[in-house]
Amino acid sequence: MIRTLDTPDTPLPRIAILGRVPYTTMVSGAGSGMSRFGDIVINRWRNDGTRDDFGQWCYLKDVRTGKTWSAGHQPVCAESLSYLVEMTVGKVTIRRRDGGFETVTEIVVVPETGAECRRVSVSNLSDTDAEVELTSYQEVVLASHVSDRGHRAFGNLFVQTEWLLGDGSILAMRRPRSKKNMPAWGGQTIAVRGAASGIITCETDRARFIGRGRAARNPVVMDNPGELSGTVGAVLDPVLALRTTVSVAAGGLAQVIFTTFVAADRDEATRLAARFHDYSNAEAAFELSDEEAERELGELNVTAAEAAMYQDLAGVLLYGSRAAGSVVADGRGEPGRADLLAMGIAGDHPIVLAALKSADDMSEVSKLLRLHRYWREKGIAADLVILCGDGNGVERMAIDVTALVTATGDSPLRDEEGGVFVRRRDLLSSREIAVLGATARLRMECGVQSLDELANV
Repeated sequence: MIRTLDTPDTPLPRIAILGRVPYTTMVSGAGSGMSRFGDIVINRWRNDGTRDDFGQWCYLKDVRTGKTWSAGHQPVCAESLSYLVEMTVGKVTIRRRDGGFETVTEIVVVPETGAECRRVSVSNLSDTDAEVELTSYQEVVLASHVSDRGHRAFGNLFVQTEWLLGDGSILAMRRPRSKKNMPAWGGQTIAVRGAASGIITCETDRARFIGRGRAARNPVVMDNPGELSGTVGAVLDPVLALRTTVSVAAGGLAQVIFTTFVAADRDEATRLAARFHDYSNAEAAFELSDEEAERELGELNVTAAEAAMYQDLAGVLLYGSRAAGSVVADGRGEPGRADLLAMGIAGDHPIVLAALKSADDMSEVSKLLRLHRYWREKGIAADLVILCGDGNGVERMAIDVTALVTATGDSPLRDEEGGVFVRRRDLLSSREIAVLGATARLRMECGVQSLDELANV
């Protein structure tokens, strides 16, 4: 099943999640998003649905005219003549037309490898030969999302970068903060179909890439065609950026593949860099994407239609704002944090609140558990709170729901972070119920709403 968008301007970003744990990547319709390996976030990301301006990107520039655009809508946000996004289980494809150029970006995760490939195809629809400069960019993290949000500047101090000239690759390593931790390795490489007309250069210093008073939308490096500075080492604000120039004959096509990867150590990182710097090796990932997607659906026992719905719901979960409510902030200045903790919920993950008022609607709980399992396989952690209705039979209902959760062997244990929390309405205060409603990203009344309706809120 293919989900399509003909505009990046949607009320909430529409997303696709590719791969399975440990390596997954989330891509929005604007081309933004986040990649992660287990608990490690590879690139910086924030769930700001109004801006959606964090991710892995590719800038393109017509060397002759100076016209600049990006492979997706973000980060340049240039108006295009046409824009189309196709999302399947195994691949995201972004097509856009800018003047005499058509740009097609395909994104896949490499099966059983901590890597993703992004193939950028540039077609020259004019009758004049052209030189097109391609520049990748992402802010590298290699740490947990929580630590990056809380201590971004401090965390940057532990990342150092390295340039592998022979493989056209950047390596990044996060130094451990204690003997208990191991270094985290990652990097990016580039593969060009045929011969590039320019050499491959790199940049890992965000200040040099973006420039003073600039932003990712208009970085200073796009004003200066040619080689990047090649700055590597212990920079204050690390990024991964690669640049090359390709010749595109009139009516012709040029293709470049950017591969981002993570590794256990430097030896593995250099092997992956060498492997995916070869165009034929990188291209093989796209040939396997459909086959891997079918295998994934079969193993998860999910239909393509269900997977599409689950991914739409994930977009609401990740980008949706919390409902406004008259919940008084606690002593830490956070709305209802102490109340959540009193209910045994840490609140570190987005909350899905399902209100169950009748035992006749138990089938909806089963559907929610399937959804929850799918999200976990895609690296999305959420606290599923099932609130059993008050009145006669609430105790029996809570017991039955708990038994159903326990019987689902591939669900996380109850009352664990990212797991399922069964709570009785009659044992909670009115404030606690209000806090759950105000902090939940998704709220569903079983028997009244369906998951399809929830995905379209």
